[in-house]
Amino acid sequence: MRIRFALVVVALASFGAAAFAECGAVSPEALDTLEAKLAQTQSAMAATPEADRDKPGYRVLQERALLELEQVQCKREATAPTEAVKRGPGVATTFATIPVLFVTDRAPVEPPPDAAGFFGAQRRTTGVAYGRVMVRMPAENYVAGAAAPKGITLSTEEGSSAGISVAMPQLMDADAFSAEIAKYKSGLPTSAPVRVLLFVHGFNVSYKDSVQAAARLAWGVRFDALPIAISWPSQAKVLRYWQDEQSIEPSTERLRPIVQKVLSHPQIDEVIVVAHSMGTRLTTRLLSQLDLAKASIPKLTRVAFAAADLNEEEINELWPRIQSLPKKGWTFYTSGNDYALLASDIVHARPPVGDSRDRVFTAKPGDTVDASAIAPALKGYGHSYVVDNPQLHVDLRRWVFDGLAVADRGLKAGDRPPAEFWVLPKKP
Repeated sequence: MRIRFALVVVALASFGAAAFAECGAVSPEALDTLEAKLAQTQSAMAATPEADRDKPGYRVLQERALLELEQVQCKREATAPTEAVKRGPGVATTFATIPVLFVTDRAPVEPPPDAAGFFGAQRRTTGVAYGRVMVRMPAENYVAGAAAPKGITLSTEEGSSAGISVAMPQLMDADAFSAEIAKYKSGLPTSAPVRVLLFVHGFNVSYKDSVQAAARLAWGVRFDALPIAISWPSQAKVLRYWQDEQSIEPSTERLRPIVQKVLSHPQIDEVIVVAHSMGTRLTTRLLSQLDLAKASIPKLTRVAFAAADLNEEEINELWPRIQSLPKKGWTFYTSGNDYALLASDIVHARPPVGDSRDRVFTAKPGDTVDASAIAPALKGYGHSYVVDNPQLHVDLRRWVFDGLAVADRGLKAGDRPPAEFWVLPKKP
C-alpha cells in the first residue's frame, strides 16, 4: 500500500499565551466605565464626516479607540475561566511537549534576550530562517491514559504552577527542514498519513506567540500532525495595526515560494490550510498569486479561515480564482464576540469577514460555521477560539480527520436569512 501524507497548513493570529500580546497592568476602573469610554470614542468616530477621516484628528480617535479596546479586553481577561488542568500541592499535572517547525522572515534579535525573544519585529534583509523549537504546555483537557498525537511527549510534574514555555530554537537550512518532515514520517505506521500543521498568525503577535499557538492547536485537534509555524514580522502592539497591514504584502512575496514547495512536496498527499485573523490576507493573496502563476499545488485539499481579518470585497474579488484550489473545500469560522475584529472595524469602518455581529459572511461552495456560542469575549479578545476552544478543535477533527461534511458534524443550521450557514452549539 502506498504511504499517504497529509500536510495541515494553519494560518492564524495568536492571543495571550495563544495568540495576542499579553496584557500589562489591568485598569482599576470598572468594566462598565471602560466600555462606556470606548463607546463614546466610537460615537465620535461615527460622527466624523467622511471628508475629515483622512485628517490627523481622526487618526487620534482611532488610536484612542484601540487603546480603550485593549483596556476593556484586559479587564475581561482578569475574569476569564482558569485553564482545564489539575494543579495544587501533591497534584501531578500533565504537561505536553510539542515540537514545532517554523519558517520566518523575521530578523533575529542580537543578542536575543531569551529563547522566546529569539526573533523580533523587523524583517530579515533577505530570505527566511528555518528551525525547530520545543514548546511545553499544560496538557489542557487531557484524559489520563489517552494516547498523545505522534511526536508529542507527555510528562507529569507534582505541585507545578508552570505555564507554557518556549525553548531555544534549533536553526537549520531548507534541506534539513525537509528532512525533519521525513523523520516525522518514519516514526508513523506505514499506512498512516503525515499531517503537518502550518500556522500563519495575524495582527499583534510575537514570534513566541506564533509558535505557542501552533503548538496549542496541534495539541487541541488530537490527531497526528507535525506543526509548522510561519511567523511574519508583526509588531505585536495594538497601535501598530497599520504597520502590521503593511507587512502582509512583502511577507506574501517572501513566503510564497516556500509555501509552493510545501503544496507540491512529493512526499505529501494532502495539505490543509487554516488561516487565522490577518493571516487570511496573506493566504488569500498567496493562493491568488500561485494561481495566476499557474503554479503546481496538487496537495492542497482544504482551507479554513478562522476569525478572518479580511476585507469582504477583497475575497469576493479573488474568490472566482481561488475557490476551487482546495480539492475538499473551504470552511469560514466566524464570531459575533470577536473584539480583535472590532479593532479592524475601528480602522476600516466596516466589518471584516470573520465578524458576524451584523451579518454572517458566506461564499459558496464554501461552508460558514459561526462560533459565537462557544467563543465568549473573555480570553484573547474572543479571537483565539481556533487555538484554545476544544469544541472548535472537535469540529476541525471531524472535518479533517474523519472526513465529515458540515451537515454531518453535529452542527445546527443558522437562522439569519438570507445567509446559509451553520452554528457550533454551546455544550449544555
